Amino acid sequence: MDDQKRTILIIDDEEPIRKVLNTHLTKEGFNIILSAGGSGIFDTLSQNSYDLVICDITMPEVSGIRVLEYVKQTFEIVPVIMLTGLTDINIAIDVMKKGAFDYLMKPIKKDDLMNIIGKALVHRDLLMRNKELELENREYQNFLEQKVRERTKELNAKAMELQKAYGLLKSMNIQFVNVLAETIEAKDHYTRGHCNRMRHLCVELGALAGLSPEELEILEYASLLHDLGKIGVNEAVLNKEGPLTEEECCHIKEHTLIGEKILQGIPLMESVAKIIGAHHESFDGAGYPRGLKGTEIPLSARIISVADLFDAMSSDRPYRKGLPLDVVLEEMRRVSGTQLDPEIVEIFISNRVHLLQKETELK
Repeated sequence: MDDQKRTILIIDDEEPIRKVLNTHLTKEGFNIILSAGGSGIFDTLSQNSYDLVICDITMPEVSGIRVLEYVKQTFEIVPVIMLTGLTDINIAIDVMKKGAFDYLMKPIKKDDLMNIIGKALVHRDLLMRNKELELENREYQNFLEQKVRERTKELNAKAMELQKAYGLLKSMNIQFVNVLAETIEAKDHYTRGHCNRMRHLCVELGALAGLSPEELEILEYASLLHDLGKIGVNEAVLNKEGPLTEEECCHIKEHTLIGEKILQGIPLMESVAKIIGAHHESFDGAGYPRGLKGTEIPLSARIISVADLFDAMSSDRPYRKGLPLDVVLEEMRRVSGTQLDPEIVEIFISNRVHLLQKETELK
């Protein structure tokens, strides 16, 4: 038996039974409380604490069944051993269904009594430990949930800080890229505003083409810097009012590779460099500098090619005035599938992306 002194409540209307049980169990080291039952039994049960209840089934005033129901409802882990002088098996089955731990037939044999009490107390201790573990588990769960809430709050705050920092960095990047774009346009007086118009056209067209936010950001930089390589082109050639010689055309074509080379090795600009280097490739493979074809050309470069052709034809140039919209769109349709990606041309025309040029000019 457990070394801890246990308290057992014995309820029986027969005094001899109470005395016999009291004698046996006291000698075994238990603290015994005796009750004859009756209407005061519920006060007795509520005013004391017990490790085990032994109760007769058949008693006047208050039956053992009512005592059993009260104990199971009020003291969840306290086992109840029922005593009966009857041999009716149905009664035994009934008390077991109602929650009795076990039952004993009168006259009671001491060995049987001690055996059942031992099992009942082990059962009670297991229930007690289980409740303790449940409590510990709930407390630990609450602790974890609190930690998760605190950590989530910290991560949300950090995410907001990072978002603000990223927004500031992007703003600084855009400002830096705009400065470079203005530097480009300072060499070519007839393309002033071209980079900014390209930015709006390309971002709109890229969104319609299904580019992700990250891809749109790269496209935005590439559209502003697509002519970066013109820094290395002779200004006299850029601003020449007459037709260019073959040598001068070759010189201007170098700007794609020059722009690509300038940005190579700069963090966050590697993808932009590849797009810039390919923005004069043709869909049919007849473009420059590498003769890429179809999907070999980065999608963002194909988008820039469409927007670039539209803006170049719509704007004034040293050798001509800007062309009417219907003429420009007809030319875009004509070179669709050869110079330009036909899907991007269709997106541009069907969604009237060209209207952005007017909106940009009004800002």
